[in-house]
Amino acid sequence: MRVGIDAHCIGLGKTGNETYTYNLVKQLALLEPDGTDYVVYVTSKASRNGGNFAGPQSRTKLIPETPFLRIPFAFALESRADKLDVLHAQYLLPHHLRCRTVLTVHDVLYERYPEFFTKMDLLRNKLGVPWSCRRANHIITVSESSKRDLVEFYQLDPDRITVTYHGPDDCYSPLDPEQARERLRTKYGLEGEFILYVGAIQPRKNVPRLLAAFAKLKRERRTPHKLVIVGPKTWLATEAFRAIENHPAKDDVVVTGYVPQEDLPFFYNAATAFVYVSISEGFGLPVLEAFACGTPTITSRGSALEEIAGGAAVLVDPLDVSAIASAIEDVLSNSDLRVRLRALGLERSTHFSYHEMAVRTQAVYRQVMS
Repeated sequence: MRVGIDAHCIGLGKTGNETYTYNLVKQLALLEPDGTDYVVYVTSKASRNGGNFAGPQSRTKLIPETPFLRIPFAFALESRADKLDVLHAQYLLPHHLRCRTVLTVHDVLYERYPEFFTKMDLLRNKLGVPWSCRRANHIITVSESSKRDLVEFYQLDPDRITVTYHGPDDCYSPLDPEQARERLRTKYGLEGEFILYVGAIQPRKNVPRLLAAFAKLKRERRTPHKLVIVGPKTWLATEAFRAIENHPAKDDVVVTGYVPQEDLPFFYNAATAFVYVSISEGFGLPVLEAFACGTPTITSRGSALEEIAGGAAVLVDPLDVSAIASAIEDVLSNSDLRVRLRALGLERSTHFSYHEMAVRTQAVYRQVMS
């Protein structure tokens, strides 16, 4: 069996999709040989960012970066030239294929929360994703929450959808907190205790309400902690940055921008608490990363975040600023609670792995061929 994997997102900085694809192709290459050959289709940007997955069972092949060539034309030609049995794509299936298809759809949050997406993204997703889901032989998603949304919005047969969870990367593990703080002091000039947020800065991530909760803590409890916001600015981020600029304690709000993955474990391990109160998520990978580092975590009720947390985090209503502030205060002031959350998070993280994701994905390839 020959499987092609569309890995064009590697090297683009599209955090969730790129992390999923990179770890999938990496782990598939490490599985015991089962007669499957993998062709990993990447762009030149991936090649410049370590996206070369050549090995005994896989080879890397360049495809055009522009979607106007890649989706309607390039894959139609490559799938024939490489004699693919299965092509695995994300969100949008290429046109004119003559092989079986697997489609990963991480979430359809644009259907439930269209206000959080640009007009161009909405148009592309609302037209392209339902069409692709109907045509795919099988669909993969990353949580039971996303699976329910796919069934609800697109009336798909649940038997055509397989859930394969993300896993924490090996770099996320407990470190000595003092060594982590020293690394941040040296490289980022970050001093003192802090509350941490990691994720893209966009409306769905709920950063303005996190900032409002932090202001409430500063005003009413005079907490000495800083709030450190780690992540790239993405679409529709104006409101979040306006909230940061106008924050009454803005001198205690640190925005780092994008941070390379090798530094993220130091942020998690140095933080007193991790707060991720996104309005909705298809998975919520930063929560799992925090768990793997043993960081006490506060996250949102509902969507996939509650599913992934599995009782190992403090859950709050993401629309309730007072509830967010109260949860942060409880974690900062209660050392016993922090110890308990640390233990629960570390144990919860062991239930997820990219190896298991690859095993389940490989089983999907075999299923569509049978």
